[in-house]
Amino acid sequence: MRILFFGSSDFAIPSLKALSAGGHAPALVVTKPDAPRGRGRKIYDAELKLAAQELDLPFAQPVDPHAPDFLQELRKLEPDLGIVVSYGVILTPEMLALPKHGMINAHASLLPKYRGAAPIQRCMRDGCQETGVTIMRIVQQLDAGDVLLTKKTPIDPKENSGALRTRLAELSGPALLEAIELIGAGKAKYTPQDHSQASYAPKVEKPDGLIDWSLPAVEIDLLVRSMTPKPGAQTRLGNKRFIVMEGTVEPDVYGMGIPGALQSSGEEGIRVCTGKDLYRITRIKPDNGRNMTAGEWVRGHHVAPDARFG
Repeated sequence: MRILFFGSSDFAIPSLKALSAGGHAPALVVTKPDAPRGRGRKIYDAELKLAAQELDLPFAQPVDPHAPDFLQELRKLEPDLGIVVSYGVILTPEMLALPKHGMINAHASLLPKYRGAAPIQRCMRDGCQETGVTIMRIVQQLDAGDVLLTKKTPIDPKENSGALRTRLAELSGPALLEAIELIGAGKAKYTPQDHSQASYAPKVEKPDGLIDWSLPAVEIDLLVRSMTPKPGAQTRLGNKRFIVMEGTVEPDVYGMGIPGALQSSGEEGIRVCTGKDLYRITRIKPDNGRNMTAGEWVRGHHVAPDARFG
């Protein structure tokens, strides 16, 4: 089949590689234009463009993918199927109607749960024990199309959203290959979503990562894991800001500490009192500093007996 592939972030790269290796190299890879990043605002190549070049695949970077001249270019390709993976652009009905078999999307949740921009982080923050990838038909309503297939995976109680994101990106490739085979063989069966069970996963912003130490330690652990690596679980100690990168829940035998107060600090980490139990910080990143073990940070700083995160 002649496939159009739409994507922008690095999440789409494993899928593109899987299609190419599996005998379904796209006729065209569509990604966003090169863009400035960082403090110097230097122009960097789009990640999917670099992946397409590495795989020797044709690519396009339209400023407006719905511009009439670009749509005409796509029509000339006579596409059979469109595949969208983390493209970040809402496609118009005209675009969706171009391929013979429509367009499908690999979404990083078990739909109808966690529709939207941040399914991985929101799912982890809610304490879900399982997630996966859903291959669905794209419709105008956000992530509401009929489901072709799902691939499930357990969430490891120690992994953060960055690690889970990597696993789901890798899982998307085989899922898409299976979907292509079903569509090509005329065996694709789409199941409507139960919209009454739908939940929304809005984009995660920096304030979402603020740690409330009055919460139970298990909730703080979920927050830290879900916000790592971005935007980071943030807290303050005095006038200094920190990002908590990793930690673990421990029982609080006495249960008398004030939330945010440090029960102990040493090579094994920084034990912080919470609304219930202790949260032992094992990795921490000072503002404008490097990611380090909590023990490394403690060795280089005097911690007052009455110190308190807040």
